[in-house]
Amino acid sequence: MANTRQIKHRINTTGNIAQITKAMEMVSASKMRKSQDRALSARSYSVALKKSLSTLAKVVDPSLHPLLKENDSGADLAIVITTDRGLCGNLNHSLLRNLTAWIKKHPQGQVIAVGKKAIGFTKFYAITTHGEFASIPDNVTASHIAKITKIILDGYLTKKYKSVRVFFMDFINTLSQRPNSIKLLPLKSQDIESEFLQAKISTRNEYIFEPSPSAILNDLLPYYVENVFFQTFLESKASEHSARMVTMKNASDNADDLIADLKLEYNKSRQSSITSELLDITTATLTLGT
Repeated sequence: MANTRQIKHRINTTGNIAQITKAMEMVSASKMRKSQDRALSARSYSVALKKSLSTLAKVVDPSLHPLLKENDSGADLAIVITTDRGLCGNLNHSLLRNLTAWIKKHPQGQVIAVGKKAIGFTKFYAITTHGEFASIPDNVTASHIAKITKIILDGYLTKKYKSVRVFFMDFINTLSQRPNSIKLLPLKSQDIESEFLQAKISTRNEYIFEPSPSAILNDLLPYYVENVFFQTFLESKASEHSARMVTMKNASDNADDLIADLKLEYNKSRQSSITSELLDITTATLTLGT
């Protein structure tokens, strides 16, 4: 059994760690609430945008727009969105595992890494990247990712890319986040309409368009791509802070349990030491008495 001094040192050390994890838990909880609110509120806006596109698809031939056409040449592009920091469980691991599976299926594909964890992963496994972006702020806006969005749209319109897929963590709730991937380009009018119909919102109303539906579609489709891409960042941020808050809470709870066990061990060790000293005193007294 370890001596009382060693046990006391472990109790103090564990207590210091618990203070750090509890502080990080509180910070993550604050960021989590903000990021969750942003992600959830933006979903309703995305549904409304899909409604507009679904309505336009009924009155104009959407196949005329290049973003809805499949390119017959170019490389497949994957964009992976990870965190910059760790301490969020297996959040990045499960996401990067899906990226690895995609790379095996598309050996000639190109990768854009977003987040320090993704950048570190590609460097460690010698995966060539065609763009690296880090330090995306928690209060991410469209301007923060405008450069990536421009690479995507320009690359697809110039047929540099045949398809574009985004890998990100989809926020379900505080305790659950799942790795997800969506095909960002080419867009398919059937997909837009089916996603909208799943939202159970009627699109049977008739509208008068000004300017023409085709002109609106030309402006709305690139914006729709930007919005879907932006939503993946909101989902990723909500997932990150939720996972980190839960991880830090579990770490704090484990530290408290460990401290309780160490205190019990400390008391047993101290009791054993006192008993041993009493036995020594008793033995010495008996020896002197004889």
